[in-house]
Amino acid sequence: MPTNDHRIERALQDAAPVVETRRVFDRVTAKRARRRTVRRIEGGALALVVVAVIGLTAVLTTRDNGSSPHVAAPGAGLSAHVITGDDANADGRAETPRPVTLDADPGVLLAPLSVGSTSVSTASHDRGTDGLPLTHVVRIDGTHVIDVVNFKAEIVSITEGEGARWALTRNLRATGGTLPDTFLKRIGAVGDPLSVQLPRDSDPVGPIAAVGGAVWVPLRDGVLQFDPTTATLQREVPLPTASSRYVAQVGKGAYVTDRGTLRRLEPIAGLTDTIDFGPEVIGLAAAGFDSLVMLRNEQGGVEGARVAHATSADPVRITAILPSGFRPDRLEASSTRLWVTGTVDGAPAIVLLAADGVRATVVLENARDAALAWTSSRTVTVVTDGRMFTIPVP
Repeated sequence: MPTNDHRIERALQDAAPVVETRRVFDRVTAKRARRRTVRRIEGGALALVVVAVIGLTAVLTTRDNGSSPHVAAPGAGLSAHVITGDDANADGRAETPRPVTLDADPGVLLAPLSVGSTSVSTASHDRGTDGLPLTHVVRIDGTHVIDVVNFKAEIVSITEGEGARWALTRNLRATGGTLPDTFLKRIGAVGDPLSVQLPRDSDPVGPIAAVGGAVWVPLRDGVLQFDPTTATLQREVPLPTASSRYVAQVGKGAYVTDRGTLRRLEPIAGLTDTIDFGPEVIGLAAAGFDSLVMLRNEQGGVEGARVAHATSADPVRITAILPSGFRPDRLEASSTRLWVTGTVDGAPAIVLLAADGVRATVVLENARDAALAWTSSRTVTVVTDGRMFTIPVP
């Protein structure tokens, strides 16, 4: 027994990293590494406890008629680390995400999460379904479920603009092509959604955008333009192949990313002028007329990525350098706020942007497949484990 104790002690000592006190994200990474070591040592015993608890819970919650009530268990152990400003010496603070109790059952919530002018929209699917589940776009205002729109396909992207809400859906099988069939849905104020199939073998690689007088679907080899009233396809604008692509409003027009440049999208003329950024653009979003572009750093990586203001007069003015240890996935926006989603040591995270830099960063612990958005001046909303949570920020 003493030998095992010494081996465990040596294992913990060897696994513990040297913590750099100057950077908060290095400290967060070190804490997560230590937690993983402890979990490996205690994993066997913990697994037995979990199995016993699950078995007991199943017995206690099963009704006499064979059905089981819905228990709001998701989110157990979920925690958050909030760091204010862009001071790498700040310690931040721990926050417990607050579950949102909705006034109607929306089903199992999941990404994507989209912030509209007065509400948020997220995807969901029915509980306990077999095969292809009935999916939904759920619109929520605070704790109130405004409406639920039903589909029978995977919901890839949701947005709002040009007089309607929009969803991009994808079927599990292809009907004649090599890729799954993809559809654009126009969700109006009344009536059933309009549905238009994208051209065969279309491969969306970015979120849909409803800006600049049209609805745009970024593809691997171009961008599709749809009429905002009828949802009919207007044109396909070819572009060099890219693994990701984004469309947003820059000034008064819509622009699309094309590797190291932004190309203006005119509803009538197609591609027109170009804004050259040099490094590869990995995100584009706009809050009002304040358009930002996320750039890779000079070494071509994503850590320490820079955020630049997008104007033709000064296209490379850097407004923020993302914190060390944060790996960005996407630059996103509402009508009034801008943020970057990504990960810190594999944990879901979000960086909130101010006019002059980073305002705050939120890192989630014990969460998988989380969707995060900055939904009000002091609130980050999270969808994970089938439920919605809020996290207060300064």
